[in-house]
Amino acid sequence: MRKGSAWARTTLVRGEQRAALQVRLGETSLVQRPRLDLVFLVDATGSMGDEIAKLKASMLAMSQQIARLPGQPDVCWGTVAYRDRGDAFLTRTHDFTDDLGAFQGVLGRVQAGGGGDTPEALNEALHETVHRLSWRKQAARMVVLVADAPPHLDYGGPQYDVDMQAALAKGIKLFAVGASGLDPVGEYVFRQMAQYTAGRFVFLTYKDADDPGSGPGMQTPHDVRGYSVQTLDRLIVKLVGDELARLPRGGSMAA
Repeated sequence: MRKGSAWARTTLVRGEQRAALQVRLGETSLVQRPRLDLVFLVDATGSMGDEIAKLKASMLAMSQQIARLPGQPDVCWGTVAYRDRGDAFLTRTHDFTDDLGAFQGVLGRVQAGGGGDTPEALNEALHETVHRLSWRKQAARMVVLVADAPPHLDYGGPQYDVDMQAALAKGIKLFAVGASGLDPVGEYVFRQMAQYTAGRFVFLTYKDADDPGSGPGMQTPHDVRGYSVQTLDRLIVKLVGDELARLPRGGSMAA
């Protein structure tokens, strides 16, 4: 037997002559499941309580829908939660796992708190995401940012514009989900990161655009027209499905 095809040996007899033959029976298809490394980069400051609760509540349905996508993708999950300087923590990073239950446990421990001023430690968190996680070779690499504030542009240290270039070089695409309260500076930064890394900027909608606790609805504080509305889990599944559909046949990416 040879890898990638099936072979059989037989003996051809003609009179007193015998000859050994090796016959290829046919090609076998070794189809590799598409690989997906999916990170949730989450603003865990006080104003994000409703969005974090929504993410937790939708995670099981989201994972089930992703598992049913064409090719049944091989998914590894990771998360980076962040707040700001002076809070209980700056960033909390949990590396990739293919154990959904373990990942849900990690996500379940993310609580909203701290913050204060509007900008948060997104620069540091993005740096952790790009450089500290164990990204697999030959995998689609996606980051879903869920946040309602821009990074601190007045801090020293990592800067988002440098790390979005590093993300592009590593094939990491950023999909930024703008939550209620995201100001114009934040929207500009989110759109810039998404566009530069070939991701997308999307936003959450509410019954009352000025009140994230008002429940699901059609309103948004962003100056956009002609948008469609989906639940958070379906939105993320659609983004994942669109990305996996771009993979080469066989589901592999360049290393």
